[in-house]
Amino acid sequence: MRLSAGYDPVPPDSTDGCRQAAPNRQPVTAWVNIRAVSVFYGRRLALDDVSLSLPKGAKTALLGPNGAGKSTLMKVVCGVLAPDLGQAMIGDLNSLKARTAPLTVGWLPERAPLNPELTVSEHLKLAARLRGLNRAEETLETERLSEALNLGDKLNRLAGALSLGSRRQAALALAFLGQPSLIVLDEPTSSLDPDEVRRLKVLLADLSLETTLLISSHVLTEVAELTDQVVILKDGRLAACGLWKELPGGTPQEIYFQAAGGGL
Repeated sequence: MRLSAGYDPVPPDSTDGCRQAAPNRQPVTAWVNIRAVSVFYGRRLALDDVSLSLPKGAKTALLGPNGAGKSTLMKVVCGVLAPDLGQAMIGDLNSLKARTAPLTVGWLPERAPLNPELTVSEHLKLAARLRGLNRAEETLETERLSEALNLGDKLNRLAGALSLGSRRQAALALAFLGQPSLIVLDEPTSSLDPDEVRRLKVLLADLSLETTLLISSHVLTEVAELTDQVVILKDGRLAACGLWKELPGGTPQEIYFQAAGGGL
């Protein structure tokens, strides 16, 4: 399945993926390339022969019912999980190697990966070093994200002493730090209050045109506002993909339920 503005949308009942380019369009070169990926958890097949291509700068929603394979696919894209079959590439790097390349991948998992014995500031300093930022860049990024996510009064607090929403904000700052080329967010608004959600939307809206975004959320209207295309999984397989404005169904809710058949 290829997903980009260079390919026709695929209706929910299609089994061909987004493989065929429209006659009057030119295919867009893929930057994230997931090739025939399957993942097993014991005997359970979590992803079943999934192929997905995204061009640089694509803003993509990843949707599906609980257990559809969304989090597993995100882990594969980020290089956190090696597929049992197939291959994941970011540019010309295997995703497992791309994960360690400076400023390539920023990832927010469903559960914030924070050390309860480190302050938010210490998390940011460590992440800045791992991403190859110098002191000046670290300072600028910390100031930018502290203001954007309202973290100023939390920087010197231990992660273990923060509320769920504040921990989510800190984890978001780690994902955005250094403005990586690919940002992958799993349920980013979970535990956030309305003002924190608003701040996140502003931050996402300000992403560079070159930044590729893959975002999963159960709030359809919210994720549709932030993306221009969608991938829908069901039972570990691709159910639909394409531009929101071109997929059959009209509204995000109708598009989703036609493809997934219910459940969020």
